[in-house]
Amino acid sequence: MSLQSQLNSFVTRVAEMFQQVESRTGPLHQLNTSAKSDLVTAINELAAREIGSGGSGIAFTHSQVSAATPWTINHNLGFRPAVAILDSGGNEVEADVVHTGPNQLVIHFAIPVAGVARLT
Repeated sequence: MSLQSQLNSFVTRVAEMFQQVESRTGPLHQLNTSAKSDLVTAINELAAREIGSGGSGIAFTHSQVSAATPWTINHNLGFRPAVAILDSGGNEVEADVVHTGPNQLVIHFAIPVAGVARLT
């Protein structure tokens, strides 16, 4: 594959990724930064956006440093979010999620797990 083909492929993949980001955060042209060409600034701004500012994105991230079989998460989102769980190695993990109320949930694992839960 030629260098030009590799660059074209890369640009296409980046454009697809930005379309996915826009679907969660709102249009990128609405970024407040004056340095829209500064990708790091734009990404940091998107990450800092709150829910309700144009997309759903990640509403809450829970970090579980020590391995445990139940994770009790107080997220205070006021709704029952979807939950994605990653172990400390970054692998997606399946577990039983019980929403105990609009602001709390408990994740039950068969074995102790450390990692993160991303709530949207």
